Amino acid sequence: MRRNSKILAMFLVLIMLGGMFLSACGQKPAPPADTAPAAAPSEEPDSKAAVAETEGTEAIDTSQEVKLVMYLLGERTPDFDKVFDRINEKLKEKINATIEVKFMGWGEWEQKYPLVFASGEDFDLIYSADWAMYNTQASKQGFYEITKDELEKYAPLTAESIYEDAWEQAKVDGKVYMLPMNYKELTAFVFLVRGDLMEKYGIEKVETMDDVENYLDQIAKNEPSLIPLDIGSDFDARMLYDLFWQKETVNRLEKINPMQLMGYTKKGDDTVTVFNETEDPAFLTAVEKLQDWKNRGFWSKSAVVNTQNNKESFAAGKSAAALMNINNAKSEYTNNTLAHPEWDIRVVDAQGDVPAIVQSYLANGMCIFSKSKNPERALMALDLLRNDEELHDLFCYGIEGEHYIDLGNGKIELTENNSNYPYDTNGNWGIRNDKYWKSVEGGIPNYDKLYDKWIKTAQAGEFAAFTFNNESVKNQVAAMNDIYNTNIKLLYLGFTDDPQKDIKATQEKLKAAGADEVYSEMTRQAKEWKDSLQE
Repeated sequence: MRRNSKILAMFLVLIMLGGMFLSACGQKPAPPADTAPAAAPSEEPDSKAAVAETEGTEAIDTSQEVKLVMYLLGERTPDFDKVFDRINEKLKEKINATIEVKFMGWGEWEQKYPLVFASGEDFDLIYSADWAMYNTQASKQGFYEITKDELEKYAPLTAESIYEDAWEQAKVDGKVYMLPMNYKELTAFVFLVRGDLMEKYGIEKVETMDDVENYLDQIAKNEPSLIPLDIGSDFDARMLYDLFWQKETVNRLEKINPMQLMGYTKKGDDTVTVFNETEDPAFLTAVEKLQDWKNRGFWSKSAVVNTQNNKESFAAGKSAAALMNINNAKSEYTNNTLAHPEWDIRVVDAQGDVPAIVQSYLANGMCIFSKSKNPERALMALDLLRNDEELHDLFCYGIEGEHYIDLGNGKIELTENNSNYPYDTNGNWGIRNDKYWKSVEGGIPNYDKLYDKWIKTAQAGEFAAFTFNNESVKNQVAAMNDIYNTNIKLLYLGFTDDPQKDIKATQEKLKAAGADEVYSEMTRQAKEWKDSLQE
């Protein structure tokens, strides 16, 4: 049996067992993103005791103060620096180090990410993920190798608590370059729409994608001051495209990361032959749908250069709908409802019949730059951010009493100031830890109904834990990335007058860039990886 199948089976069994226990107490089981963790490989030591032991170890010299530089993805929120001042006070006290945080915005990160490695810039820590260039930079020696010995010496809390599967998934050619999140994530997508606008135009319900389309159409025709769905040029466009793509390919194709290489293989194909997504008929179907929505004015004509994400536009009252991951929706729903109760915000299932995804641990993680001048102190800082409850909670939720109220039993209530440091929206994803994860009380009204639907069919991608080493085809990969950031993103936004012609032109560019060589190498590595799981 494949490892991913085992992981998912175990994951669902734990949820069912937890549900039996909680039902006996008259309570509803919470989702994996909101529960206490499954048992870690070994019992975690007390944080303070372990930190004291680390600080007292003669081999670790922290007498010289160190300022670490950390890169995160996303946008700096209004109270971010205020929160990190608190974090730095604790880090200074515990390991004589502080962190300066820099952000790569969603509209620029794909261009900027490789540049910080090539530019000679002095930094120490950076967010990474299976979709955010982890395997690419690991293959280029961009990340510092983390060994078990170093983990035990400089990050003892992580050494004790990290899920063994997470450690194994992080290996690239047998070496680990990331501390993946210690968190089990279920990913599904939702729309936020406004009930006041539904009532204004006699729309009785918005529950399906067809309903969303009708809602957006009414806004486009009748509300010239609003953009129906103000998607941007980066993840917004990819999320919307994925909704149409997955509807056509569910239970038929398997994705091979990284996403910028657009590689897929057919389910059940023992040869694991990898091909480009543009070659599947579903790509044309999705692009034609996107072209139709674009032509009907569902998003701005300047969406290609729009760097404001659709969540921000919705919150600012510029658009009538927003598309996002359910994990982001928890805070966005609460914050927007507090700010605009008159909007009567509704949360709409965007998944349809497409199963939710049980992510690999590599969906979020933190890495150390291979040229960091202080890799040991960087590892010590990550250890505390992940495993010290006070630091973890500051990073994930903000200041207790100001941005949230701790209700106990793993529940928090968001305050009116939460929008200044939104719940789970501050680039903190790489340090998430199941042990300390807290869910929002009084949040999305239909959350339980949505979750109960999603968990019944949730899937872990067969190749979610596979990492591609592109060293032998790195020049071809770089050329393909350029095509992804130009031609492909235009198609994701529906900016085409002739989809068939533009798709064919893109395919020719990919071929000229060496895509066949890349997919041949991906096929070889993915098959070897798959075969190794069956040995």
